[in-house]
Amino acid sequence: MKDAVLTLAAASAMTRAALGAKAQPLGLQLYTVMSMLERDFEGTLANVAQIGYREVETIGAFGRDPAQVRELLDKHGLVSPSQHMVPDGLYTVFEKLTRRELTFEDAGKRWREVMSLDRVGPIMEECVAQAKVLGQKYIVWQILWPEQMQTRALIHGFCKALNTAGELCSKEGLVLNYHNHDAEFSPHDGVIPYDVILENTDPKFVKFELDTYWATKAGADPLVYFNKYPGRYRQCHLKDGTANGEITTIGHGIMNFPVLLAAARKAGIEHYYVEQDGAADPMKAVQQAYTYLRALS
Repeated sequence: MKDAVLTLAAASAMTRAALGAKAQPLGLQLYTVMSMLERDFEGTLANVAQIGYREVETIGAFGRDPAQVRELLDKHGLVSPSQHMVPDGLYTVFEKLTRRELTFEDAGKRWREVMSLDRVGPIMEECVAQAKVLGQKYIVWQILWPEQMQTRALIHGFCKALNTAGELCSKEGLVLNYHNHDAEFSPHDGVIPYDVILENTDPKFVKFELDTYWATKAGADPLVYFNKYPGRYRQCHLKDGTANGEITTIGHGIMNFPVLLAAARKAGIEHYYVEQDGAADPMKAVQQAYTYLRALS
């Protein structure tokens, strides 16, 4: 027990040194508690705030009036720096997927239809309007499906779309981020899509939100990316995984969070969001994650 305490103390000192004397705000990607939001939207926000979270990342405006969502965030002392974009009624895909009324394959098909790269202009117009009402700075393009990265031409087409979307955001005073999963780190047509995206998007207009778990699961090292591309990363997702690649509650898996947080801070990360997909008890997982990460800071 004494060794465990010393280890935690050393980890805390390391993280404090990296983050500075003032603890970095800890956020929550609300997808983690989406099933609860659908049952009791305001009550869930209140519980999140009661735990201690002060920042949240939204899924668009949750299919709701963004002004009403903003009112509830303000009421419970929450701010939202960022949204994962879900234009044109796409939130219903999230709802049906969460309720298991839609297969992952069907969800992907519908997603690709709505998020067609031919519609970048109207997509961004809708998302920018939502973000301004919600008081957000960042808009996140949150997924590239495997079908969209099978060839180099497709990947470069996506890079072009991101550059366009990023420039449209910039003109409105906002910043586009790209969020990864694990598929982008596997070779497609002789290249690593994630690396192609980093190298072929304009640093002035396209930043990145690194999901540290998905990168690690794919065999990539988040520290390498943080160190190689300083200034490209503005946000990150914090989640944990077991040795066999299953998502688990933060602090119960293999991720080295003290080292990871130190590298993230050095890379320029401004916002950190806890996320745990598919938790059996989402609010308990959110509480445990907060307790663990706050002990480090």
